[in-house]
Formats: sequence, C-alpha cells, structure tokens
Amino acid sequence: MRNDNITRLTLAGMFAALAFVCFTYLRIEIPMGGGMTGKIYIGHAFILLSALILGAKYGALTGAIGLSLADILAGYTTSAPPTFLAKFLLGLAVAFIAHKVFNLAAADDKATKIVTIAAVFGCLVNVITEPLIRYGFKVFVLGLPHQIAYLSAINCAVSMAVSAVPSVILAVFLYKAVQHSILKSYKFV
Repeated sequence: MRNDNITRLTLAGMFAALAFVCFTYLRIEIPMGGGMTGKIYIGHAFILLSALILGAKYGALTGAIGLSLADILAGYTTSAPPTFLAKFLLGLAVAFIAHKVFNLAAADDKATKIVTIAAVFGCLVNVITEPLIRYGFKVFVLGLPHQIAYLSAINCAVSMAVSAVPSVILAVFLYKAVQHSILKSYKFV
C-alpha cells in the first residue's frame, strides 16, 4: 500500500515536471494581435496521461501544479490562479470519462478508443472552461476592462484548441506505448 502511494506520487511529480518543461522550453509563441501572444505547447499531453494512468486526484493535481508553477517561473504570475483551476478541471474531466464513464481499467480491446475519447473530451472542457475562468479572473479579480479580458479569453481559446491537437495525439501514443509494458504491472485506478 505504501509503495503504491510512493509510486503514484513519483509518477505524478514526473508528469508535472514534464508538463512544466514542455511549457517552459518547448512552447511556440504566436502573435495574436492586441499585443497578446498565443502559446502552443504539448504540456497537456502529460496531464492527460497522468489522469489516464493515475486517476482523478493525481491527474488533476499534476496539471494544476505543473503548469501553475510554469506560469509563475515564466513571469506570468497573474495567470497562475486561473491556470491552476483550469488544469485541475482538465485532469478531472479526463479521469471522469476514462474511469467512471468507460471503465478504462477493464477495457483491454477498446483502450485506445476510450483514451482518445477521454483526451478529446478533456481538451474540449479545457477549451471552454479556461477562457471563461481567465475572463472572470481578469475582470473580477484583476479589475481589467471587459474588452481586454474578452480579447485575452479569445486568445486563450484559440491557443488551447490548437495545443489540444498535438497533445491528444501524443497522449494516446504514449498511453499505447506503456499500456502493455508498465500498466500491466501496476493497477493504479
């Protein structure tokens, strides 16, 4: 039991670190107008993978901690609270679909389909919730004008939608790569 918790915590830390590294060093910034840049990165793949392998609690915390820390250290300090909540919801959504709706642990022959559906669903949730969270935070907490918050939310939605495509592909590929070797040894969920 104790080794299981240590293994889960270690994997969650590794996934959070991978999400952090992908955002910090492997992101592409694209000018979006209005002085804003969109950030495209594959860090979501490791949040998706963590939620698929470790379940809701660790999957949600992986994204929340990894990418919030990346925001803080990259100088996007005011983005950290919305990032924490949005990535927490991303991990929860993926784990819910994979484990509660489809019971991924018991589906050997349909695992790829379930993983793909859960990853796409989680990313759709993120594309919808993250801009809304960021808009509300900028207007109600930071006191920015609605127009600036709206432009920022649109920018966020586009960035998250574009980032979702390679992240889903990478997460499904990595899940398939570890499914028969590592996941058979450990039953996390």
